[in-house]
This record gives sequence, structure tokens and C-alpha cells, in this order.
Amino acid sequence: WSISPLGRAPERTAGNLPIGFEDDTAYFEPAERWVLGRLMAAPAALRDAPDLATCRYVTWRHLLQGRGPGLVSVWHPSFLTLLVEAARAEPDRLLHDLRHGALSPPEPLPLALHARLSQGLVPDPARAEALAARLREGPWRGCDLLPDLALISCWTEGAAARALPALQALFPGVEVQGKGLLATEGVVSVPLLGHPGALPALTSHFLEFVPVDDAGARPRLVDALEDGASYEVLLTTGGGLYRYALRDVVEVVGRLGRVPLLGFRGRAGLVSDLVGEKLAAVFVEGVLGRVLTAHALGGRFAMLAPAGVEAPPGYELYVAGTLDHEGVERLTVALELGLRENPHYAYARALGQLRAARVVPVGADAEARYVAGCVALGQRAGDVKPTPLHRVAGWRERLVGAASP
Repeated sequence: WSISPLGRAPERTAGNLPIGFEDDTAYFEPAERWVLGRLMAAPAALRDAPDLATCRYVTWRHLLQGRGPGLVSVWHPSFLTLLVEAARAEPDRLLHDLRHGALSPPEPLPLALHARLSQGLVPDPARAEALAARLREGPWRGCDLLPDLALISCWTEGAAARALPALQALFPGVEVQGKGLLATEGVVSVPLLGHPGALPALTSHFLEFVPVDDAGARPRLVDALEDGASYEVLLTTGGGLYRYALRDVVEVVGRLGRVPLLGFRGRAGLVSDLVGEKLAAVFVEGVLGRVLTAHALGGRFAMLAPAGVEAPPGYELYVAGTLDHEGVERLTVALELGLRENPHYAYARALGQLRAARVVPVGADAEARYVAGCVALGQRAGDVKPTPLHRVAGWRERLVGAASP
């Protein structure tokens, strides 16, 4: 059950208050934390591992002890596929450690941390031999490493849906359940197996829904929602403390009895969120303003957008102007540094869930091509506005004439 970021040093505010929790059980009451601490597959001390590669290795070393967990819960599907890739990269080391009850990550650990992370690890030569035999047949799949895994909980809607085929190929036969819609402020919907969408959390919070196509309309209650329609969610917590405009958009995708089932469709407003990076247009505008001005490209057409279908996904900056190879390289470095000022983007890059952004020079007719592209997407030409960020992929083909690699 992975919620908190891996491989991050502890942070504190200017007032010396801790940022985030020491481990994921801190979300619960003391008695529940005690129980959960004995159910988790990896030790809480994993939070002190110095880097992501070590985190992933130590995670696998503990997951392979015995037959592993029956439930894995992560946010984005690529978190788990990247974890499997990490095991594939170190098969001999993992087999040696499993056979001898050892822990020897690629980078040495401080002695005290090594002692804490090694607790509970014992030799398992039979399991090591079974995995070695499977490895001789080809690369490990996730189901080879976690044979008792019955359920994966992760995002399955919105941009995350594109990552599901890779996950399902690694874990054939394992049930994948969407998470419904969760926000820091509260639970909006609860997932169900065997049904489209998720049930609104009617007995937990007071939910209201604003029609997406009429932001000035009065909010509707759940019994007034229409099939196929999309709404922004307003949530008042069960404690009645506040009324939050979550900016999450849901669509009514079915019904269970009289209760509508909700599917998550994305974030209202101009925010691109492929794997959790949460790039907002206002932030991107600031980055482009600084970067382009520094490279004498201020005032040119420039737009950041998701690249074409690829794994892992990433972004491309389309900028008008004559740039040689060296100029593209310099601009690419500056762009990546600017985008990494967003901690969510920086973390997705560190995990390998996003690849580095690319710079794509476009011609002087980029503005006209942009308008034509927006019209092709269904927008009225008179309503087209320049934007620093577009959430739709495929702009290389529209602006240059060649599809993204």
C-alpha cells in the first residue's frame, strides 16, 4: 500500500513543522496503526532509503519473502509497472539475497539503516530456485514475483487508462479495481467490481454537482443527475466544516438501482495531469515566459502539450523560430529545469513515469496551424485563444506535419 512518495528527504516548513507523514499508517488512529504495521509487506524504515533505486530494491526484497501480498494499492498504474522493471534489472542480485537471507542493494546502506531494513529477512532457497527456473524461460512477470496477488487497486480512468494494458500484461488474471474519486478533502465515490464507474459516497459527505456546460446553474443533488451528463463536484465534509469546489469532473456512466454511477473524466480548468504531475497553465506560462525570454524567443508562438502515444508519456514544447541543434538542446535543458519546479512533475520524472520534455521547432505559420487544429478538434475559430498549455496530444502532426515518435 504505497501512498507517500519514495526517495524523498524529510522536509519541514519555515516554522519547523513536518511536511507529510513518516509512513502511510500515520493516516490512522494509534490502535489501527499498530495492526497495519503488522500487515504491511515492507518495513516503515523504507522511508529512510536514500534514493528510488534503493527503495525499489528493498521493496522487492521484502515482497519476495514468502509469497508476497494479496493486495497492492498504488495511485498510477505505472508505479507498479516500473517496480516490476526494477526487479527485472537486478535478477541475480535478488536471487542471491533471497537464497541467503541477505540484503545487498546496488548502493550500500548506512549500517544502522541496513540493520533496520534487514529485520525479518531469512534464507528461502526453495523460492529462489523457483524464481530462477522461471527466469530461464524469459523475463519475470509481476504474477511470477507475486503469485498470491489477487487485487490491484489503482487509477483506471482519465489519462491513467492508457497505462492499464501494460499493467494487465504483467499481471494476467489479477483483478484491477479503480479507486473511484478520492480528494484530500474527502471521498467522492467508492469503486465497485463488475459495474461501470463508482458509487457516490452518499453516507459520508454532502455532495453537489454543477453541470459542466452551465457553470452558472444551481448545483444539483445526486438524485437530479442525468445519464451521460458531466458535472463538477462540490463537497461538504461529513463534519460540515467547509464546502469545497474540487474542480474534478465526473460523468454519469450508469446506475445501480436509482443511484447514478460516476466516472472520473479529469480536472476542470486548464491542468494537464497524465500521471499525477498536475501541470497548470498558469505555472507553465511562467516557465515559458522566463525560458523563452532568456533565449531571445519571447513573443513567439509557444505551447506545451502531451506528446503522442508512447511509454512513458511526456510533453513537447512547440515553439516558432529558427533553432539549430545546439539551440534546441539549450532550450530543452532550461525547459526541463523550469518544469521541475513543480514538485509533482519533478517526482513523476524521478520515478520514471514521465520522460524528459522535448522542444519541437515549428514554422512561422504556427498560429494559423494552431487555429486550424483547434477547429479540427471541434472548437469555433472565433473562440480560439492562445494557450501556453494544451491537454490534447497530437500537436506535432497538426503543427509540423509529422506524428510524435
